[in-house]
Amino acid sequence: MAKTAQEQREELVKLVTETRAYQKTIFKKIDRIEEHLATQNGRINNAERQLSVLKGIGVTVSMIFAAVLAFVKGE
Repeated sequence: MAKTAQEQREELVKLVTETRAYQKTIFKKIDRIEEHLATQNGRINNAERQLSVLKGIGVTVSMIFAAVLAFVKGE
């Protein structure tokens, strides 16, 4: 049985409405994911900065220790 143009139009309008609602849900979830990633990136940047400071301190201490040992040894 053939559908009338009005029935086809109503089905398409229903499909488009459902699709738009689904898209809105997806966009909301994507926004929450982006906010969560921004928070994580901030934490990661902070951790990397702290690690760099610790590495710098470690290198400085080891260089001073090596210099003191070389001085004491007399070389």
